[in-house]
Amino acid sequence: MANKTIKSLYVTNMYPTAAHPVDGIFIKEQIQDLSEIIPLQAEVALIDSVYQGKKEYLKSIFSIPRIIQSKSIDLIHIHYGLSGLFLLFFKPRQKVFLTLHGSDIQKREKNGWQVWLTKKILPKADLIFVQNEAMKNLVLPYNQKVEIVTCGVDTAFFKPELPAVPKGNSKLILFPSSPSREVKDYPLFNRVIELVKKQLSHQINIACIDNLSRVEVRSLLNRADCLLLTSKTEGSPQVVKEALCCNLPVVAVPVGDVKELMEGVPNCRVASSREVGELADLLIKTLLEERGMIRETFLVKTKYHHQAIANNLAKHYLQAWGKPNTKPQAFKPAEPVS
Repeated sequence: MANKTIKSLYVTNMYPTAAHPVDGIFIKEQIQDLSEIIPLQAEVALIDSVYQGKKEYLKSIFSIPRIIQSKSIDLIHIHYGLSGLFLLFFKPRQKVFLTLHGSDIQKREKNGWQVWLTKKILPKADLIFVQNEAMKNLVLPYNQKVEIVTCGVDTAFFKPELPAVPKGNSKLILFPSSPSREVKDYPLFNRVIELVKKQLSHQINIACIDNLSRVEVRSLLNRADCLLLTSKTEGSPQVVKEALCCNLPVVAVPVGDVKELMEGVPNCRVASSREVGELADLLIKTLLEERGMIRETFLVKTKYHHQAIANNLAKHYLQAWGKPNTKPQAFKPAEPVS
């Protein structure tokens, strides 16, 4: 091939902007990781449905094909099911990768229409990446070319900071998103917190991971006593990986791949249900016990390292580009922080 650079178009409904610098930051970081191990030239087409409305998906039916036809592109990588809506009306000559993130394929109240559309889009992709085994099973009836490739965590960035000043009798519990995001189920989180307040003598404070920079997120994860995940659906929640890297205990409902993420990790518990009493009991147990080696135990699971994920994706990129025997650079996992 004459081309010495893989020219990839990323079509996504989430990506950092000046107004929202952390939205879809893991996609930007994934592209950066890939750029460090393969010759990648990336262009991003953002379908800003979150802030501009669902009409942006309809507009993308026309705008994305125009971009593809007007540029020299080697492959297309779509993030989130509905971002691939244009595939129902246009067939690119390039290989198409599609990464599903959770709500696009996992049905819950109010999202049935987009799950239905995603299933229509699935056969149009050459390879689909999903976040967990349950998602893979949902995809298989529509496309056999599916692989579990989660979004990785930067284990060198998310790490414990210097010990904070003792907080006395108070405990800080984190809600891992904006309370306005229906899928994250803040009402359930709040009911659990109210029950814990009645059963513990400690002062219980809460904070939300919302509209924060990456540094601010890391700082908050380090100041907190526990992260409580109450989402209705998840793929492979980044915030859980980031919390574990920061040595922060996590209590979660059984969604996505949290059981696998937290298996064997001390001070971390996955409930058997979404029942308030059970979640409150698990949270209380976690708050009252001595914190163990959370980060060190999680880092043993090297498949979640962001560079390991990039190496996996790079192999698929090189194969689509026509140079499958080119080897991406190897990586070394981050060292545990003592």
